[in-house]
Amino acid sequence: MSSTPAVPKYNEDLQADIETSVNDSPKVKVHRVEWAKVLAGAPVEVTLSLGSGLKVLAGSPVEINPSLGSGFKVMDVNEWAGRWKTSAEFPQCLACGGSNTKEHAFTQTWCRGKRVWESESLCLDCHRFSWRGYRDPDFKTPEQYEKERWGALVAGLQG
Repeated sequence: MSSTPAVPKYNEDLQADIETSVNDSPKVKVHRVEWAKVLAGAPVEVTLSLGSGLKVLAGSPVEINPSLGSGFKVMDVNEWAGRWKTSAEFPQCLACGGSNTKEHAFTQTWCRGKRVWESESLCLDCHRFSWRGYRDPDFKTPEQYEKERWGALVAGLQG
C-alpha cells in the first residue's frame, strides 16, 4: 500500500524571510488604475493624481459591462472588492491588524522545487494594501538555469 506524498504549500518550510510592505495603492498596475477610479468616486470635473503620475477623471468607470445601461459602472470600495476572497494563509492587515481583508492579487512560480510568490490584500477597514513576497535564496527561472548551464559548457570548451 503506497501513500502519495503531501503536496508542499507555498508558505511552508521557507528558507528566507517573507518581505512585507503596506501601501496606499496596490502594486499590481491594473489594480492601481482601478483603485484610483474607485477613490475618485462620483462624477465631477476633478482630476485625481497619484504619486505614480497617474491621472484619473473623477467618476471614471471602474468596470466596463455591456449588460449595464450605458455599459460603464462606477463602483465603491466594497463593490469593487466584492468578488475577492480573504486569504486563508494571510488574513491579517499589516497596517491595522484587522482581518476584514480581501486578496486581490496572488502569483506563485515553482521551478525545480524552488519557489517565488507574491500576495496582496486590501483591508476594507483602513483601505490600505498589505503586500507579502517570498523568494527562495537559490530560486532560478528556467532561462537563468539554462544560461548558467550553457555558460559553463562554453567556458569548459574554451579552457
